[in-house]
Amino acid sequence: MARSHSTTGRHPHRQARDEDTVSTAERIIAATLQLLSSRCLHAISIRDIASAAHVNSALISYHFKNKENLYNTVVASQFQAYQQQVVSAFSTEGDIRKTICTVCHLIASFHHSNPCMLILYFRELTNPSPAYKTIIQPCIKEASDKCVAMIKAGIQAGVIAPATNPRHVTLSLVGMVNYFFMTRQIMQDLALEPANNVNEYIDFVCQTILKSIVVE
Repeated sequence: MARSHSTTGRHPHRQARDEDTVSTAERIIAATLQLLSSRCLHAISIRDIASAAHVNSALISYHFKNKENLYNTVVASQFQAYQQQVVSAFSTEGDIRKTICTVCHLIASFHHSNPCMLILYFRELTNPSPAYKTIIQPCIKEASDKCVAMIKAGIQAGVIAPATNPRHVTLSLVGMVNYFFMTRQIMQDLALEPANNVNEYIDFVCQTILKSIVVE
């Protein structure tokens, strides 16, 4: 009788190699992201990345082919995380007022945990790479469209004033939260409020937006 082999299990050595590969790639991505927080891509060499990631330069070519592909992977990782953690929360169901506040706090939480995302975003706005059209634009469009749909649902439900412009609300909501994190460093340097009171500021943003659009 032939010996049967399991098709569900993975060879332990192969699994270990796969995990090592993922770990190496993740270290390279994390190191590149850290370098990009203070330098543009053209000012970063493969050797810089290898040194920061504590890997051989050849491994960068092995995993990502070249620096441009690595950069695209880094940008994609940031904006995919934004889609998963923030954009998915834009909902047309339930209490729109609570959803608006939830979204504001989620955006703040995301930027607190991913401080390089806005740096990459505004760098791409001023000097776009191919990643701008292929990765960033689709993400921002999806976020904008979902926020607009959320505000329109609030208007249809009679919660938000009919004269409200959904695009204006979307721009205000995201803009006020983003601007806080764009200017946070200088506010901290000058010891200005609300540099260290993130939640208090986000609550203020929510109240400001809701007061201007919610039906009394």
